[in-house]
Amino acid sequence: MKKRLFFVLFAAFGCLHVQAQGVVQGTSSMGSGDFRYGPKASLMLTDLTGDGLVGADVAPGFQFGGAIEIPLVDEFFFAPEALFAFQGANGGVDNINLFYLHFPLIGKYYLTDEIALELGPQVGILLSDNVDNVFLDTNTLDVGLTFGGGYALTENIYLQSRFNFGFTKVIEDVDAYNATFQVGAIYYF
Repeated sequence: MKKRLFFVLFAAFGCLHVQAQGVVQGTSSMGSGDFRYGPKASLMLTDLTGDGLVGADVAPGFQFGGAIEIPLVDEFFFAPEALFAFQGANGGVDNINLFYLHFPLIGKYYLTDEIALELGPQVGILLSDNVDNVFLDTNTLDVGLTFGGGYALTENIYLQSRFNFGFTKVIEDVDAYNATFQVGAIYYF
């Protein structure tokens, strides 16, 4: 099932790439005005917030995948992403490790040619975890809000800093939600 889901998402991302090659209208950062896409990687500090886990602490994580920037009007862009993310929390009884496929659906507004504000929902699908407790089940869907900003270092290199706060309980019947701080970069083609 997970292999099929990955294949479908990969094919859909590829179709967007092929279809969007003809989009060349609009205003964009760095003056290009084109649909842009490229790989993305981020380092993360991840945690599970809420009252349900005792002693949980921040854990390092990372994510990688692809990003698209589609011009809408003037300085507004739609910037969806597809990312594999390794996150969780340290401490408590055991370390909690979670492997997600995230889909941030970001609205991006360029304040200047280089500086942008980002905001949007994020949907995550849990692919794997290490929660083996017979009495606890992890939720396969994670919904949250992502906000932050970015800086276009060059025409191709875009640096980002973001926060994400989950609204869905990570573990059913436990008051614990995903929270991440991310610092990363996208290389736009």
